[in-house]
Formats: sequence, structure tokens, C-alpha cells
Amino acid sequence: MVITTYAAIDVGSDGLSMKIYEVSKGKGIIELTHIRHKLSIGSEIFAKHQITYKTLSEICRVLKDFKKIMEEYKVTSYQAYSGDALREASNRLIVLDQIKLQTDIKVKILSNSEQRFLYYKAISMKESYFDDLIDEGALIVDMSAGSVQFSFFRHGVLEFTQNLKLGSTRINELLHTMESEVFHYNELILDYLDKDLTTFYNLYLSQKKVRHIIAVGSNLPEIKARLSEKDPEFQGLISRKDFEKIKNASHLGLAHMDQILPTLLLFRKIGALTKCNDLYLSAIDLCDSMVADYAERREKIRPAHDFSKDIIESAKNIAIRYQCDMAHIENVVYLATEIFDNIRKLHGLGKRERLLLQIAVQLHDCGKYISMGDVAECSYRIIMATEIIGLSTEERQIIANAVRYNTTEFVYYQEIAGEIGMDRSVYLLIAKLTAILRIANAMDRSHYQKVKNMKA
Repeated sequence: MVITTYAAIDVGSDGLSMKIYEVSKGKGIIELTHIRHKLSIGSEIFAKHQITYKTLSEICRVLKDFKKIMEEYKVTSYQAYSGDALREASNRLIVLDQIKLQTDIKVKILSNSEQRFLYYKAISMKESYFDDLIDEGALIVDMSAGSVQFSFFRHGVLEFTQNLKLGSTRINELLHTMESEVFHYNELILDYLDKDLTTFYNLYLSQKKVRHIIAVGSNLPEIKARLSEKDPEFQGLISRKDFEKIKNASHLGLAHMDQILPTLLLFRKIGALTKCNDLYLSAIDLCDSMVADYAERREKIRPAHDFSKDIIESAKNIAIRYQCDMAHIENVVYLATEIFDNIRKLHGLGKRERLLLQIAVQLHDCGKYISMGDVAECSYRIIMATEIIGLSTEERQIIANAVRYNTTEFVYYQEIAGEIGMDRSVYLLIAKLTAILRIANAMDRSHYQKVKNMKA
């Protein structure tokens, strides 16, 4: 049995964290150690919009220490990721370059949709209740330093996902200067949360039955650990009424109350709005998410849940929102995938590119909702402005361009390379997906599904 020693490094908003795991098909994922170094990276970014040289030096020093620990554990593979900690820093490219030069560690900045998608993989692998809950109707509330992601699952698939700029560190940085001027700081935070959360509830959740809430976030492992200390029987499920009794972080005996308070208040508010009584606290963090993704890709340890279906379902719901002809889309998906599958030797593309083609088909007509005369450009802008969980920004750009050139004159590489700095391989992928989409779409030009069986 081959065992891989894998290290996951998270350059997070409130510090750096590294977990070392053993990964194998036989034993699955086993955590060996967890090293954490507190550092207020997020506060600095949200206040100054950049990372100072002093903080950068500290990041590099800690990463060098992490490398020594990896050598001791004989780590054979590692990855270093960062989410909104570096994503919103104006000098992130300089920071990444200096980290690489000083430590020889390459840090990848995840897009918001990539980061949340990894969390869902980890929950699926680590939390036994996941599949049952998302079948009944579950809202995953994933709170990070900069934002909170709401994702609603029902009948085992993702129905929608939405991101709000209500992260714990962001809220604290915005409001902490007024803390000394108000009698009830809790009420100030609740007032700040109330408008966006109520609007979100009215738009997306008022017609949904939320039976369970799964709470995830950078502060949740600490909160869950403290509740477990108070009650050894506690496994993570807490009723909404019991959670509302937790007034603040000091009530739990936790330090850095200013960082944890917005998290507590947000979960209390969303629980009250949805009238959901079951709140599951998950201790999943980004390191757990990274190893879950690594195990799936490298060791072929599959989560029980098929997340590729969620990506397609999410795109399908976007198409429904913009009142697309779903019978036409279903037929074009069949035609496009038949062409794709039967000419593999010509295009040389794989499973991931097939998924991108399916999403492009789902969204190729969404621009008609805005303008019948400029469908391609409107569809392009809708796709670029809409977050699709599990896709990187580059993948979204690939889909948007394939949709744009589905009905407009194709632009050749030398004409657009300078404009958007597109890589040649990305350009060729767009060209291939556009060609397949054009053929499949032309075969159902009438929208009457006259072509139902074909061979390519």
C-alpha cells in the first residue's frame, strides 16, 4: 500500500496554518500534526489594502520554519493556498514573488468559488451527515475573513450559491472605531448585518424550506472545540435556540472576541430568519479542504457526492433564472457532448473541458433576457459577472468567450492576445469549445429538437 505524506499550507487572514497528513487508498486521510502561527494579515489588508514589508517578512520566516518541519516528516508532496487573505491585497503579485524567492514555496491564490468548492469537498468526505442533510434541504454558511458564502442544497444537488461581503475581519475593521462610542456593540453589528441578510433571505430563501444549516468558517473550529470542552457529548449539532444564548465570545471563554463576535451574530441572525432549528458546526478548515481535493485528484479517493453535477446544476439554475429555452438547451447539450465524445482524437481534450462545454451550452442564450439584438455580448457579461461555484476565474472566462463567439465573428489569437493577455493554450481551448458549440447549436437552430439521434 502506497502512503503519501502530504502537507497543506494555508496563508490565511488570521495567520498561517500547516497540517501534515498521510494519504492512501487503504486508510484514507490521517492527520499527523497541525502547526499554527497567529498573524493579523486580514486586518492589515482590509484596513490598508496591502501587506506591509514587516508582515511579509514574518510570513516568509514562518514558511521557512514550515519547510523544516516538512523535512522532518519526510513530506513527499505539498501545496500552499491563500483565499481572501491575499486575494484582496493590491500588492499581492509582489508578495507572491517575494515568498517564492525567499522560501521557494509557490502560493496559489484561490478564487472565491474555488475556495468554497474545496470546503464542500472536505465536508462531504469528513462529515458523515452531509449527504442526508443536503437531500432534505441544507444551507451551508461558510464565513471567512472577507465574505460569507451561502449555498443551498436540496434533493442532493446545489440549487444556488451567493456571496456577501460580510466577513468577520471585514466587519470588525469597518466598525471597531465606533465600539467605544456605542453602548451595545452587538446591536451595531446586527444593524450592519441586518439589511444585507434580510435582502438575501427575501430574494433567495423566502420560498425555500431550510431544514438544516451547516456552519463553516475560520473561527468555527475554535468555537466547536470550546463547546466540546464544556460538553464532552457535543458532536457539532446545536439547536438555534441554544446558539442564540451565546451572547459573545467571552461567554464561551474565547479570546479575540472582536474577531469571533461577527461570526456568532451572523449565525444567530440567519438561524432566526430561516427559522431553522438544526445548526451543525463543522471544524473543517482550508487545510482539510486541500487534502480532500488532493486525495480525490491523486489517490482517487472519491467523495460520495458528485460535485460536477452541482456545477452543471448551478449553471442550469442560472439559465432558468434568465428564462432560457430549456428544451433547446437539453438538446444542444446532448448534441455537443456526442460530438465531443466521438472526436476526442481531433480535439485532445479531457473530462474537465467536457464539463466547461456543458456549462457553455447551458448559458449560451442567457443574454436574450437583456437584449435579443446583442445576445452574444450580453451572455458574455452575465457569465463574467456571475459566480459559478467550483470554477476558477480563468475557466469562467473560457466559457464566456466560447459563448460570445458562438454567434459573432471569431477573433484570432494575435488580435486578442495583447488585449487580455491570453495564454495560447487557453485560446486554443476556447477555439475548440466554440467550434463544437456552434455546430451543436446550428443543429437545433429552430429550437424544435428535430435532430435527436446522431453519430459523429
